[in-house]
Amino acid sequence: MKYKGIFSGLTWAVALGALLAVPATAQDVKPIIGLSKPNLKGPYPTAELYGILDEASKLGFEVVVQDAGGYANIDKQLDQVSNLVIKGVKAVLIDPGDPAALNGVAMQARGAGIFLVGAGVNVVASDVEPDAAVSSSHCNIGRELAAGAKKLMPAGGTIGLLAGPAGSFWAVERLRCFKKDIAGTNIVVVAEMTSEQDAAISLTRASEMLQRNPDLDMLYGADDVFGVGAARAVKAADRCGKTKVIFSVLGEEAEEMMRAGCADYVVAQQPVLIGRTEVRVVADLMKGIKLNPKIIDVPLIAVTMDNLETVDRANMHPPKGWRP
Repeated sequence: MKYKGIFSGLTWAVALGALLAVPATAQDVKPIIGLSKPNLKGPYPTAELYGILDEASKLGFEVVVQDAGGYANIDKQLDQVSNLVIKGVKAVLIDPGDPAALNGVAMQARGAGIFLVGAGVNVVASDVEPDAAVSSSHCNIGRELAAGAKKLMPAGGTIGLLAGPAGSFWAVERLRCFKKDIAGTNIVVVAEMTSEQDAAISLTRASEMLQRNPDLDMLYGADDVFGVGAARAVKAADRCGKTKVIFSVLGEEAEEMMRAGCADYVVAQQPVLIGRTEVRVVADLMKGIKLNPKIIDVPLIAVTMDNLETVDRANMHPPKGWRP
């Protein structure tokens, strides 16, 4: 199936067959997809999860969801993926906390005939090619953030970087391409910090940057967990509009901060569509359909106050109030 151009009942299904009172017939048994994420906290993973679960329900899959509880918990993610392989799932949607660490278990899955799909990233392991991957290019996100920084500060200025979780593929790739695109400009990095993907920690780190650099011109957040923390720190310091804030992912709190004048440029991803597409490619792989392309890049949308009220959110947010 060609995926280029396709971008124009809720259950969290778990494999509980052994606990059901009535044995399932062969026709009743649904194929199982595993999902392995380093962290399911935050607007982006919640929206992606909604897309996965809702689409799986429509297409007749069950989903076993595994959350390692943080990017530092590499061993836990390895154990979770290994358990999914032992369980005999048809496919594993993987967002690797450390792609190099997942080589062994990815090879184990490949040997068992299990499809491996990059979930929100274009890798499943550093030495194992994915059968497919669905993402918004993280390099492109970094480049779009750089475009926003240059637009907001055409004459240059100082910037502090909330760089994301240390060593995480997506955060490293975004920052690499951001720095590449601001090289040669008068935008000067004066502070850079990594931290866990946690709202309270992000607020603390951003506040520390502002205390050390009270006239800071801009804060960069790797995603909205970091970006909203930056915006809240700017608001607390009474610097909304003075210290510009840029980040990716347009969650509800990001919208609130932008309306308050404390967030200035957001590179919005479409995580609901990403999640849905991950499930669709598994369905195609199981039918033997050759994917073209197999690395599917979901478009980005740049959001400012100029288009905040008109941008289409259907593929960005789950239904209001939805929780897994």
